[in-house]
Amino acid sequence: MNDGKAFYPTLIGSVAIGLIALVALYLAPETPLVAQIMGGLFVVVLLAHLFMNVAAYKSLFKRRTTQLGLQAVINAVLVLAIVVVVNLIISNYDIKKDITKNKIHTLSEQSIKVLAGLKGDVVLKAFVNPTQVQEFENIFSKYTYHSKLLKREFVDVDKDPLSVQKYNIRTAGTVVVESGDRTARVENLSGPDDPKLEEKLTNAIISVTKGGKKKLYYLSGHGERLLSDTGREGFSEIKSALESGRYQVEELSILEKGEIPKDAEILMVAGPKSEFMPQEYQAMEGFLKAGGKMLFMVEPTSPKSVRDFLLKFGADWKPKKVVLETNSLQQLAGGNPLTPIVTSYDRNHEITRESKQLTLFPISTPVEKTAKIPEGETITSLFSSSAKSLETDLQGDRVKVNQATDRKGPLSLALAISGPVKKKEESEKTLEFRLVVVGDSDFASNQARQFGMNADLFQNILSWLAQEEDLIAIRPKNAGESQFDITEQRSRVINLASIIIAPLVMFISGIWVWISRRRR
Repeated sequence: MNDGKAFYPTLIGSVAIGLIALVALYLAPETPLVAQIMGGLFVVVLLAHLFMNVAAYKSLFKRRTTQLGLQAVINAVLVLAIVVVVNLIISNYDIKKDITKNKIHTLSEQSIKVLAGLKGDVVLKAFVNPTQVQEFENIFSKYTYHSKLLKREFVDVDKDPLSVQKYNIRTAGTVVVESGDRTARVENLSGPDDPKLEEKLTNAIISVTKGGKKKLYYLSGHGERLLSDTGREGFSEIKSALESGRYQVEELSILEKGEIPKDAEILMVAGPKSEFMPQEYQAMEGFLKAGGKMLFMVEPTSPKSVRDFLLKFGADWKPKKVVLETNSLQQLAGGNPLTPIVTSYDRNHEITRESKQLTLFPISTPVEKTAKIPEGETITSLFSSSAKSLETDLQGDRVKVNQATDRKGPLSLALAISGPVKKKEESEKTLEFRLVVVGDSDFASNQARQFGMNADLFQNILSWLAQEEDLIAIRPKNAGESQFDITEQRSRVINLASIIIAPLVMFISGIWVWISRRRR
């Protein structure tokens, strides 16, 4: 490699000059002339070194050790380059993946949909103690990840008493949600582990972005399910879910009131057992024809007169008819053939477009389109029983099956009906009535709503009726507890992997490296 007299001095000199240039640039960036001069000198010395030692470098690069070393350096540089590129991508595109069973680190579909639809700034203002800041930061970051329009602020309740007084804060941990001149409060949080934390925050965001709650009247007086019933068949949980969200719920007796109130936006009928009076049907028909929205849940035992009312709107239902389901999914319902498990949904309708899970309808009755659809109406069958189901007769508490005459499935279990109505005002504005008829009310009960996406389906029906299709989604679920059970079989797999497979892989890798080096 020459005689060493010119090789090492010029190489060391060029490296030293290059280092001086970098140090000068770092220490005195405001006077780059020194760094520029030293950089130019570095280039000159380095080129001179290479020119004087061309033969030495040719000899050096012919050596196998040099080639292997260069290969190692190139591989290291490539790995470093890949790491840098990946980090640049991650820094510009924040990608997260929640692999927990219950998705406890990510928001529900509904929350994400609400955030994606924000049109203006929304501020989450947390009134906290210093020790609570990180907890709420972790909570809010799930929301701000999905929308830049969502802002977060932290107010120290000990250092900012004026803000505490202005917002009438009673306890630390309260969150005030603001958008424009609208505000909503989230109180009584039990911390980041509050099972209804996401539900409360998302509902507050919806409240400040969409305005006041919708007025929903729940018809009573005909043996309908009770909103106050906390038992398995009651509707208390539905009432609580509605009132914590977009709706103000009030029971209504048309006979006592004399009419359907003017502020009614949605009317709900849940499994009536006794007859309606003519004036009640007239009030409901007038409500719909004026552009009202109604959810009518019938049962096999509902009064016969209900059929005449529904026929006017293109829905055909026959009393004392039940769905008998015989497909293998009935094992999920304890093998009860009178409790259809639904997997078939209409993918073109807003209510069921995102339906991906099972729903359960205990003792349901078919609801079909009429042969002749009323003019101007659109009727969609939302979901159906399986091809192995039958429409059979209910006689008392028993069913009478006749394979020869019973109508075979799939059988429609719900209809979504809409049609135009003209509002008689100066503007002559064209409105739309909406009616959803479901052949079961049990699916929304305290017990059945826990199954699959029963609760989400019920809420999505109401969102469609309220013409708030942007809220149709899978809603927040309780985080619950996720655990991994170590069974005997799993224990054997773990032992096999750790005691035999892992050491064997390392041993084989070592042998392969040794053989590769011997061949060289």
